[in-house]
Amino acid sequence: MKHLPSRARRTLCGLLAMVALGAQAAYPDKPIRMVVPYPAGGSTDVIARALAAAMSDKLKQSVVVDNRGGASGMIGSEFVAGQAPDGYTVVFTAADTHSINPHVYAKMRYDAKRDFTPVGIVGYLTMALIVNPNQPAQLAQYVQAAKAKPRSLNYASWGLGSSSQVAMEMFNGAAGIETTHVPFQGAAPAITALMGSQVDAMMVPLTLAEPNHRAGKVRLLGVGAPQRVAWASDLPTLAEQGVPLDGRLWLGVLAPARMPADLVAAFNKAMNESLTDPRVQETMRKNGLDVVTGSPQDFARTLDVEFERWGKTIRDSKIRID
Repeated sequence: MKHLPSRARRTLCGLLAMVALGAQAAYPDKPIRMVVPYPAGGSTDVIARALAAAMSDKLKQSVVVDNRGGASGMIGSEFVAGQAPDGYTVVFTAADTHSINPHVYAKMRYDAKRDFTPVGIVGYLTMALIVNPNQPAQLAQYVQAAKAKPRSLNYASWGLGSSSQVAMEMFNGAAGIETTHVPFQGAAPAITALMGSQVDAMMVPLTLAEPNHRAGKVRLLGVGAPQRVAWASDLPTLAEQGVPLDGRLWLGVLAPARMPADLVAAFNKAMNESLTDPRVQETMRKNGLDVVTGSPQDFARTLDVEFERWGKTIRDSKIRID
C-alpha cells in the first residue's frame, strides 16, 4: 500500500474501513454456541435454553446450547476460554465456575478473571436452609442446639467444594455455629439422606426446598436472600430471623477474553431484551431464578464482589482441593 499515491491510499483505507464496519454490523451472521458447563436437564441448562431460544428470535440467528459438563463446570469453562473472542462462543454459567472454584481448587486450567469477558448477568438462584423432619422447626432452636454442642450436628452437600457446601459454611459463619460436613455425589442422594434423617441439614436451591417443605418431607428454616421471594412470600428469610445471609448464586454469560466491545454490547442488548420476554420470565420463575439485567460493566463489578465474598468464606472454612 505504501507504493500507492496518497489519494489512492486514502480511498483504499476508506474502503477497508467500510468493509470492517459492514462485517461488524452484520453480527451475527452464523449460529452462536452457548456452552453450558453442566449436564443437560438441570436448572442452569433449562434456564440457558429458554434464554437461547428467545435470543435466537432477537438476533435472527440460532443460539445453540452445547452442554459440556464435568469437573464442577471447569471443563466447559476451559473450553470457552480457549475459543476465539469473535462473539460466536460464550459460556452460560453459575457462581461455581468463577466465584467458588478458583478458591477451592489448587490447580485450574483457566483464570476466572483474565481469560473471560463479562457479557451480562441473567439473575440469581436463591438458596434455602432445610433440615430433616426430626430437627427443630424454628431457626432459633436449630442454632441454639448447634451452639450447645459444637459439631454434633452435620450437614449434607452435593460435593466437596460445591456451592451447597460453601453456602452452608457461609450460614454457619453468620450464625456463629460449627457443624460437620458430609459430602455426597450429587444433590439427589444428599436430599434423600436428609429426608431419611441420616443427615441434619443442607443448603439447597429454593425450588428444591419449597415443594419438599410443603409436602412435609423436610423443614425449611429460612430463605437465603435479602428479602422474601415473591412466589413463596410466606417463607421467612434467614436475615429477618437474625442470621444475615445472602446465599444467592449468580447466573450469567461470559465470553473469551478480549472480545470486541461492540460485539459484547450487541450480545448484551439482545440478552437483556430477551430477559424481559414474559415467556422467558415465566420459565425463569418456575426454575427459581430472580431475573436481573444490566450492562457488561455492571456484571464485571458484580463478579469482583462475588469473587471476594465467596472467597472469604472458603478461606475461613479452609475448603481446599489439591
